[in-house]
Amino acid sequence: MGPYSFQLLAPRKSGIGHNFSQPIKDEHLYDQFLSGMQRLRGSIYLKDGAIKAWELDDEGRHQMHGDEQSWHLLLLDEHKNVIGCARYLVHASDVSYERLRISQSTLANDPIWGSKVRAAVEADLKCVREGRLCYVEVGGWALSEEWRGTRAALEILVGSYALGQLWGGCIGSCTATIRHSSSSMLRRLGGQSFENDGQALPSYNDPEYECVMELLRFDYRSPASRFLPLINQLRTSLSKAPVVTDAEPFSVRLRDFIPEHASRLRLSPVFMS
Repeated sequence: MGPYSFQLLAPRKSGIGHNFSQPIKDEHLYDQFLSGMQRLRGSIYLKDGAIKAWELDDEGRHQMHGDEQSWHLLLLDEHKNVIGCARYLVHASDVSYERLRISQSTLANDPIWGSKVRAAVEADLKCVREGRLCYVEVGGWALSEEWRGTRAALEILVGSYALGQLWGGCIGSCTATIRHSSSSMLRRLGGQSFENDGQALPSYNDPEYECVMELLRFDYRSPASRFLPLINQLRTSLSKAPVVTDAEPFSVRLRDFIPEHASRLRLSPVFMS
């Protein structure tokens, strides 16, 4: 495989000036990378059966509500084509459960398990408020087939922990498919099942994506110890990576940023096919 590099896309009012050294305001470049990410995501999800052809636009892009309100970690090949991606919706410490996309998941709306999901997530939100941390909802992982099984594939997963530390400490969550052992890989990195009264929340069938999913939580302050050297390396690399935004970067702390319209964003699960 050839050389690769990382590229970050930041939403408006993201506080990118606080911990990142190369903020770039370039609307054209932002749109170019965002479109490349959406085309990659669309082609992979379509082939995997997670979406239907009608969900793509005329250019093959899989556009999801909330893409412009999220951070994106992109993996680029030597020609600057997007070959990998991950998406992060970052919430301030005072975010309510109702504003989280996880509250819209199938399990969260189950008559039996819904209250248990809420209690488990709100326990994490209490920790977030007490520690003045960020709450991050992760999704949209995708990687070109020829790059799977490489070091780059590992780095785009582990990169979420490096970013969590650069954002000042985070607790996060995702909906992960068990297809292709995606949720198992996330567990090896440090992902855990949500629990309520000592009982792990179960996996569930998601009718929208036609696969079995799990709700996983992450504490980005305490990853699996064997990944610490790589996380430290990536934290340094990502702090120096270019961060492209379509608006003037703000210098406010990221933890004070609340995404607009977050409560209307569609759930973005984790597929790593």
